[in-house]
Amino acid sequence: MASIDYTERFPILGKLTPGTTARHEVALPGVALADDHWPVISVTGAKPGPVLFVGAGVHGGEYPAIETVIRLTQTLDPATLTGVVVLMPVLNLPAFRARTPFVSPVDGVNPNRVFPGDSHGSYSEQLVSALMTEFVTHADAYIDLHGGDIVEDLVPFSIVRRGNEPVDDRSMALARAFGLPYLLSVNRPVQVAKGSSSYVAAAQAGVPALIAEAGGMGLLQPEAVTLLVDGVHRVLTHLGMSTTTATPPAPPITVLKQFDWIYSKPGGMWYPSVQVNDEVKEGQPIGRIGSLYGDALEEITASVSGRILFLTINSSVAEHGLLLAIGVPE
Repeated sequence: MASIDYTERFPILGKLTPGTTARHEVALPGVALADDHWPVISVTGAKPGPVLFVGAGVHGGEYPAIETVIRLTQTLDPATLTGVVVLMPVLNLPAFRARTPFVSPVDGVNPNRVFPGDSHGSYSEQLVSALMTEFVTHADAYIDLHGGDIVEDLVPFSIVRRGNEPVDDRSMALARAFGLPYLLSVNRPVQVAKGSSSYVAAAQAGVPALIAEAGGMGLLQPEAVTLLVDGVHRVLTHLGMSTTTATPPAPPITVLKQFDWIYSKPGGMWYPSVQVNDEVKEGQPIGRIGSLYGDALEEITASVSGRILFLTINSSVAEHGLLLAIGVPE
């Protein structure tokens, strides 16, 4: 078939053929990235239309998100698809291979705190710079799939940038279509960091984007995979790329305006007294830190009133270690 514009949106993949699924072994630009290749799959619809980029594995231990992308590569039908879906199962290959939570073992950096990256920076900075320039900025929409990492449990939620630009409204519409039970719309970073997160950098580049989170604890949970797969299908329907009937989300979606992360002061043993999805009140005791002698070191209280969105499940916690996060409703 003759090439048309929508098949040439990703120069790094070359010319795509309508009505086909193709596998690509991609060398990303960046001196620090020269020794590796990334698996990427393109599903090119028989008809021209929007271009959706779906990625996972920014954190290498978030396995339901990674499995979701793998499932989509096997099940999306290019014969019935309108437009192009480009899929990257794992961005942070070193962390995936080493089973390292949060950061890349190459440079000790969390890739989702240095967006949009730096082509002359550290390994992780070059990695997210390549992701942005070669994939995100060529898409009409971006879904970054996540979940609780190896040491975290969480309730499914999505995140978009809160703002007044048209791209922020489009991101919100994508997240509502994705349909996870909690939707964070935030206008400030969740952590002090060198850069920002994927959904913020994409919005700054004019691409509507969301992070969708489900599953965790280093487990491949079938129910979390189903949630994420169904969410992507709902977005495809929302974008007019698929006529497949998508499973409707379970109503209602609760919009949250604030995301407070709580850290320990000392290191030691972490004894939480709450679980994910619990509602808490500001000042409520939610756990404690104890020493290896059994002494009480710190009582942990809720910084705000809201719902526990994720929780560190491991008993060992470092000094200034992350314990949990609370989402605050509108």
